[in-house]
Amino acid sequence: MDRHGEAGYTILKEAGVPEDIAEIIRRHNYMKFGDFDDPADIALTAADNISGLVIACAMVKGGNVTDVTATSVKKKFREKAFAAGCNRDRIRKIEAYMELPEFYGLAVGALQEIRGDLGLS
Repeated sequence: MDRHGEAGYTILKEAGVPEDIAEIIRRHNYMKFGDFDDPADIALTAADNISGLVIACAMVKGGNVTDVTATSVKKKFREKAFAAGCNRDRIRKIEAYMELPEFYGLAVGALQEIRGDLGLS
């Protein structure tokens, strides 16, 4: 966790991504860099955490992310013991920009699109 933001930053910079974008990736570990209120930081951290929750939902369904819905994510979101490593407070910060059910749907759809890359079906 301590290194992945730095590694991502380096990869992005080498690929020619602008500094301001790469820097968001570098500092998204709020435990290391402190809290933030920039919309891009909030969105990235919320996405980071919701993706873990969606993948955990898929694992319960035998790795079938295509069987995961926004409704099933909403139900599991309420179960604090389920995917306990997902910081639900960080996910809730997205509510400043959109409703949680909409965010769940976006997250599920995005992960379904890259399911093969994630080793999911």
